[in-house]
Amino acid sequence: MKKNEFCISLKALWTLLAVIFMASFSFGQGVTSGQLSGKITDQNNQPIDGAVIQAIHIPSGTSYSTFTDPSGIYNISNMRVGNPYRIVFSMIGYGSQQYDDVDIRLGENKKLSASLIEKVTELSTVEVVGVSGNVGETSGAGTQVTSENIANMPTLNRDIKDFTRLTPQSASFGDASSFAGTNNRYNAIYIDGAVNNDVFGLAASGTNGGQTGISPFSIDIIDQVQVILSPYDVSYGGFAGAGISAVTKSGTNRTEGTAYYFLQNENLVGKTNKTYAERYGIADSARARVADFTKSTYGASLGGPIKKNKLFYFINAEIQKDETPILFDYSTYKGNSDQTKVQELKNKLINDYGYDPGNFGNASDDLDGLKLFGKIDWNINNSNRLTLRHSYTKAEQYDRNVGSSSTINFSNNGIYFPSTTNSSALELNSRFGSRFSNNLILGYTNVNDDRDAIGNPFPYVRIRDGAGTIIFGTEEFSTANVLDQKIFTLTDNFKIYRGKHTFTLGTHNEFYDIRNVFVGQNYGSYTFDSLSAFMNNLNASVYNRSYSLVDNLTGDETSAAAEFNAMQLGLYLQDEITFNNRFSLTAGLRLDVPIITSNPKLDTFLQNTAISKIETYYDKAKDVKVGNAPDAQLMWSPRLGFTYQLCEEAKHTLRGGIGVFTSRVPFVWPGGMFNNNGLTIGTVSQRDIPGGVKFEPGVEKQYTNPNFKVPSGSVDLFVSGFKYPQVLRSNLGLDIKLPGNANLSIEGILSKTLNNIVYTNINSDTTKSANGPWSGGGDDRIVYANKSIVSNYSAIYLASNTSKGSTYSITSSLSKRFHNGLSGSVSYTFGDAFSLSDGSSSQNSSQWRGQVNVDGRNNPSFGRSDYAIGHRVMANLGYVINWAKKSLYNTSITLFYDGHNNQAYSYLIDNASNPNGETGSTGRNRSLVYVPIDQNDITLVDYKDAKGNTISAATQWDNLNKYIDSDPYLSKHRGEYVEKNSNFGLFTNYFDLALRQDLGMKINNRVHKLQFSFDVFNLANLLNPKWGARYFVPGFSGDQFNYYGLYRFEKLVADPNNGNKVSKPTFSYRGGSEYGKETQEISNFSSRFQGRLGVRYIF
Repeated sequence: MKKNEFCISLKALWTLLAVIFMASFSFGQGVTSGQLSGKITDQNNQPIDGAVIQAIHIPSGTSYSTFTDPSGIYNISNMRVGNPYRIVFSMIGYGSQQYDDVDIRLGENKKLSASLIEKVTELSTVEVVGVSGNVGETSGAGTQVTSENIANMPTLNRDIKDFTRLTPQSASFGDASSFAGTNNRYNAIYIDGAVNNDVFGLAASGTNGGQTGISPFSIDIIDQVQVILSPYDVSYGGFAGAGISAVTKSGTNRTEGTAYYFLQNENLVGKTNKTYAERYGIADSARARVADFTKSTYGASLGGPIKKNKLFYFINAEIQKDETPILFDYSTYKGNSDQTKVQELKNKLINDYGYDPGNFGNASDDLDGLKLFGKIDWNINNSNRLTLRHSYTKAEQYDRNVGSSSTINFSNNGIYFPSTTNSSALELNSRFGSRFSNNLILGYTNVNDDRDAIGNPFPYVRIRDGAGTIIFGTEEFSTANVLDQKIFTLTDNFKIYRGKHTFTLGTHNEFYDIRNVFVGQNYGSYTFDSLSAFMNNLNASVYNRSYSLVDNLTGDETSAAAEFNAMQLGLYLQDEITFNNRFSLTAGLRLDVPIITSNPKLDTFLQNTAISKIETYYDKAKDVKVGNAPDAQLMWSPRLGFTYQLCEEAKHTLRGGIGVFTSRVPFVWPGGMFNNNGLTIGTVSQRDIPGGVKFEPGVEKQYTNPNFKVPSGSVDLFVSGFKYPQVLRSNLGLDIKLPGNANLSIEGILSKTLNNIVYTNINSDTTKSANGPWSGGGDDRIVYANKSIVSNYSAIYLASNTSKGSTYSITSSLSKRFHNGLSGSVSYTFGDAFSLSDGSSSQNSSQWRGQVNVDGRNNPSFGRSDYAIGHRVMANLGYVINWAKKSLYNTSITLFYDGHNNQAYSYLIDNASNPNGETGSTGRNRSLVYVPIDQNDITLVDYKDAKGNTISAATQWDNLNKYIDSDPYLSKHRGEYVEKNSNFGLFTNYFDLALRQDLGMKINNRVHKLQFSFDVFNLANLLNPKWGARYFVPGFSGDQFNYYGLYRFEKLVADPNNGNKVSKPTFSYRGGSEYGKETQEISNFSSRFQGRLGVRYIF
């Protein structure tokens, strides 16, 4: 290798990397098209004025042309994405230059310059090879998912999540993907430039219809996907996490189509993982396959010309019929009741109440889906292109529950969920000479979700069963649950080209019409302290019910609905400055104005009497306007980005920037004001019923509050100055083109929270308890008097803003494409994130309830976010073998590796849902543990295990002490409270494989292909039955979140060293003696390999 082959020295490179490293630790909307720009000069490097640039999309004949300005600069915007393009530069008196096989990618500005030689008439042709891998064409962080990726990546469910995982800074969070350590609800999803988020925010996936598990569209309609984390183009907006833009396929001059079928069944799923079997004492001969099931997808697409070079169509239809097994092995259950006792419970429900709770063993989820899509593209002329598309998605889901090591779930404690989505978009791209262009997008989406229960109506029952929980009855949040959303969007971007400057003037506006019926626990929710308590008709220890105050109806037909309108208006101005071929700068300012145009019902008692009393306890209550939605806020987002090529050959590009990004808010949060306002929904609990609560099986005969007042119940409020989520984000990246068509990128991203959400129950009296704080050891947490300030209300949850929080990530990636069909990439990312409240739920009450803490939920602990990435290694290896000419017999092999930390988790106290004595929704364990220094720093008491054996306090301490010593975090924090999410989950390795085999034949000058495919998730388990075990944090009984119950609270006892106050907590430790895999649970189903077979006809 020659010394001058690299244009920066090794010393300079390391210096630059150090700068990036230090920078990382210090401190529009949906796009539908691409852009081409550059500079034309003569052989003396002087600009050529008036040179002609013609770009032709070969498959469709779509043509674009423009001229250079006096500086030799040209711009062609709003170009159809895809390839191949032919680009021709010409000028009278100069030779022409032609570039073939140019790829215009979604959301990128392709830089293509040329030097024309005077008085040469021969046409020069250049074939652009591998342009889809070019780096440094945008200043911010992001990932391009190409049509090649979509065709060849392993996928089982054909969901967009299978492809956005190619973003190194992404992390799985249940059914969702979070990016750059940010709440997945703060992502934005655009299809053909129109909003396709679940803007109400109930679906974990963030997509319309996502609550059912269906993807919002067939992946067969998608051409390209772009994931952007820090775009400094101010036309991008609506997110503080990631913007996910997808552009759909279009017809071309050639009629092309495909028909496909994909199958999954029990024969394509492995037997019980051997590691799982060894953990739970299952003999090798007893390792079994899952029960019979079938998941089938049928579909077809067709596209072509209506009029050649002018008018095109593309259509798709897809039918999905999924049956997914969900497994439960009773031998893993840690509760007190054996199968005989649980069967006796089932018999009682059937015989005494006429209610069949379903099975408590294995079950299956069912999903039927229909997806239809149509699109028309019209090249009106060379300057105007019109696109119209519509999609229809219908889903019907049966979501059943099964047990776990800590829970027995009867299958009729599940959900029946029909959902229908209609989405349309109209786009007009126009160019006015070489100086002006415009992009107009109109979108409309209508979503109807109707969440219902499985089985006959019945109260929801939770039975405490030692270390386990038994659950049956109608799922408690599906008793009255309907959501209708109508979203209209209008986007317009006008660009002016003036020499080195490209000015953008734009607007993006969203208008929402929302109706939501949600009356949780409408049929009554009971908790019993033991199975015998329920079987013998003893009083319930906990009872909760919500019911309509505006009518006497239960279920979906009630008029107790949240109906409101909102809008988000956006205006922006930007200047993109191309100083020369090496340096460009983007500076812009965006203004978003979110407005909720409706107001909730006015509670005059709260306004005139209660709030003034509450203000004496909580200052933030002074910023409440009762009966009013939050005021409109001016959300400013200035941004500055740059790209700088460190040498003329463009082999090394430095890029970066800084800017503010404003998200939408999930409207389910402010929507709570319209349901929970003290006037619409009433509540009752066991505290309101004299003599206690006996079980009542009739859903129409459930308890109401005998001391009921209007107003009453739970109230949701927002401070009047509430601001939508907003972050300040910066990135610095270095892209290096290495010899041999390889690319190296190193990037740091840093975000600082400007506005996030946090909750306070402002009706919880801050008076300290006479028996508090805790005593008898180092744990001296605060205890309040457990009373309300205003007795009318069970709780008043006030949402306000916090600026506490930050995220960062460092990523390095290397990719290379070989000439023999082999290509590969590898990346490493480490990211961390910190927050006060994570906003991971949909109800405001559960948002508050989920705030982990030491001194109560009103004092949430700042610490690592649920969305922190941790360590992630990603690799993708692809190999295409062409067995014959014209690619008739291609074999494609793609191996995808994803190694990452599982979700971060907190060490909490088990069986301690409200140790601080607060009022409100305190039914879950969210109290961080204290790490004892020695045995005298914690009071452990004897307990009996499930077999009746007494486990002494001394034995417990020996195990707990060893466990603390073995945990790297706990061992360093004795005598302290643990931090939120102190530990990352175990590092897990995932291998997925995709095989594609084409069998082609040329008939009448047209290639017809059959493609057979085989996709495997968890390939390691296919290779070795002990490999591929998936671990997860066990959580609490019936509460499977990212929490680990280190020790169990038993009760408070009198402390003779504290005046005999009942302030001394006693505990039991029921875990093992060593931190690691043995303390984690293993998933039965996902620890097996899963395969999918497919066949596709292509012409």
